[in-house]
Amino acid sequence: MEENKFFKLVWRFNGLVISVAGVLAVGVLLFVAFKLFQDVTRERTTRNIVNIEENAEIKENWRFGQLTKINDGKVLMIPLYSDQSFDRAYFSKSSNSTRNHLFINTETSQKTWLFDHTNYLIERSDKLRKGDFNSKEPILAILYQLVQLDSDHDNRLSAGDLRTIAITNPDGSGYKELIKEVESIVDHTLLNKGELFLVYQKAGVSYSTLLNLESFELTKTDKLPKVGL
Repeated sequence: MEENKFFKLVWRFNGLVISVAGVLAVGVLLFVAFKLFQDVTRERTTRNIVNIEENAEIKENWRFGQLTKINDGKVLMIPLYSDQSFDRAYFSKSSNSTRNHLFINTETSQKTWLFDHTNYLIERSDKLRKGDFNSKEPILAILYQLVQLDSDHDNRLSAGDLRTIAITNPDGSGYKELIKEVESIVDHTLLNKGELFLVYQKAGVSYSTLLNLESFELTKTDKLPKVGL
């Protein structure tokens, strides 16, 4: 009798443990399923992507970004951002990107857009001057990396597309496209107040080039040697 009672207690204990384990397992599965559902259905935000899909229902809002003072505030540079949002079957997606720049001359009150349209993605805008980011040296020019065409045919303007390297004066005037169909800009540096040394890759080949900052002309372009050659 005592032995039977002992085994009954053991069976009851085992049953209780199994029940508790089952409840915990169900709870864990429900929690994981809830987190997966949240991840799948949440709004997804990306940067520097412009959706150009013709059949997509895209809502596009425009807003100005933070202004930048150029050369003691004589010129103000203000980016124009687009916020695109569109729905998929089970999630929402939004994308923020720079589409234009407004230049304001604070002495004459003249206001000029970089482009008269918003068709491009402005991936980067680098202000060229001697020294580091906090340098007090005057800005000599502004170098742009633009995505103008959907070269990989995915209905988006993004970092996966070929770029165009362009340049303007500090006030946004004198716009000139320097190099097209660039895969990536490796880096650039000012050699002096009149020349920019630029390294980029195009069609799988790396190049270096010198840019005259007064005439905006490329003066010398060379292929970089491959490793071991």
